[in-house]
Amino acid sequence: MPAILYVGRSDNPFEPVGPWRRMGERELLLRPDQGGEPVTVLTEEHTDRILRRMEARTLDALCIDGRASVGLEEATLRRMLERLFPRQESRGLFPRARTLVLVDADAQGARGAFEAGSRRVSGVLAGASLEDTWAQLLGLCRGGPRGKVAVCLAGGGIEGLLYEVGVLRALDHVLDGQRVCDLDLFFGISAGSILAAFLANGLTPDQIAEGLRSGTHHLEAISRADLFDPNVKEFGRRWARMVWEALGQGEARNPLSAMYRAIPSAVFAGDRLRAWLSRQLQRPGMTDRFEETRRPLFIGATDQDTSEAVVFGEPGWTQVPIHRAVRASCALIPFFTPETIGGRRYIDGAFTRTTNMRVAVRHGATLCVLVDPLVPLRASEAGYVDARGGLFGAMQGLKGLIHGRFDKAAYTITEMFPDVAFHLFQPAGEELRILSGSPMKFLYRPEIEQIAYEHTLRKLRDAWPALQRDFARHGIALTDRRPRVVAEAFRDGQRTAP
Repeated sequence: MPAILYVGRSDNPFEPVGPWRRMGERELLLRPDQGGEPVTVLTEEHTDRILRRMEARTLDALCIDGRASVGLEEATLRRMLERLFPRQESRGLFPRARTLVLVDADAQGARGAFEAGSRRVSGVLAGASLEDTWAQLLGLCRGGPRGKVAVCLAGGGIEGLLYEVGVLRALDHVLDGQRVCDLDLFFGISAGSILAAFLANGLTPDQIAEGLRSGTHHLEAISRADLFDPNVKEFGRRWARMVWEALGQGEARNPLSAMYRAIPSAVFAGDRLRAWLSRQLQRPGMTDRFEETRRPLFIGATDQDTSEAVVFGEPGWTQVPIHRAVRASCALIPFFTPETIGGRRYIDGAFTRTTNMRVAVRHGATLCVLVDPLVPLRASEAGYVDARGGLFGAMQGLKGLIHGRFDKAAYTITEMFPDVAFHLFQPAGEELRILSGSPMKFLYRPEIEQIAYEHTLRKLRDAWPALQRDFARHGIALTDRRPRVVAEAFRDGQRTAP
């Protein structure tokens, strides 16, 4: 049954719409005269109680009445809009696209409409009739046709991959009757492309975690040898060429320029990673073809010579084996060599995009779960980064660049697509501390996955009303038993998930 929260001084603003019945304090059940589904209308005028109402149940539309006769005073309306929809934040406490502000057709109403518009509230009605207002609210409740749910996974190296596994395990455990691998679309970049490929093939986060850690019939464990094979062949080839040119047998070059060209493109060849990916995707029940995955899969990479983003799995890019696309997406220069596909060289997708949010929307996603481990460490101690060496400093800088770009892109995309719900999971606090090393560090540290799992359960609980509302609109129920248990464990000073 749709639920509308009305904010204003009237305790029955839609009485003429049809028969109504009082269900509780400031709660009505309306049955429209023209027929249709009954609607619950909650009425309130105090901001603190509004927030409690939002936390207590799933709401389909919010109506803020700024009319002089029955609505909020101008100053109260301004304060409420500031509280609900801060200008500096891309997401408000309620979806702007499902919010309707009522104002009078006068100077005061114009000021109220300007205030709502400046906070990007999409619906403002001036001097509208009750029938027009009610029709608009019903339209907000119905929304558009149900879209798809996308999971967009960013990069972050080995430790970022473990963080993402923990986040996905937490999300998996609150889905009621479904698993993460049952969602509609999967997008992966860099380390996230490995997880996306397995999820699109039907593996659950728990199965992926167990396989990577100790090896199962679903996945074989990944080892240092699978990741870090020295780039010996390219090193030998480039230095042999330099010597050949120095002997006058090739194109004459400045000695310094020749030495630059002799430096290999990366430290590791990535051949064993490619072979490991190929073996996993040829196991029973798995596929290495984009056209045959259980759910649509899209892998982001970057053309090294043009710096253009490409998305394997989109039309025209499906002929590439998945393991080659994933290997290309993971080619973080200068750690892994580029992947050559069709005569062109592709490198890590994070150089051009972070999560492919825009691509997800283009493919019909109206709910996007974003997981991004690439967040720079925030240390209050001056010189903390410098004391940990050049590699740590370089990675801190890279994370800062990617994170800053992602923040701007996320803000822009949420502005462009107000009807799409985005839920972002990023590390913070203790999670940031354990993820502050090199993305090439490899040691299967179960504490990374476990801490990400526990902290994500707490974040899920904190954002529960919005999550429940957005998933319910896509026909997916959530169960809040586990988030509540873990939140209570955190309050008690424990840190072991049940």
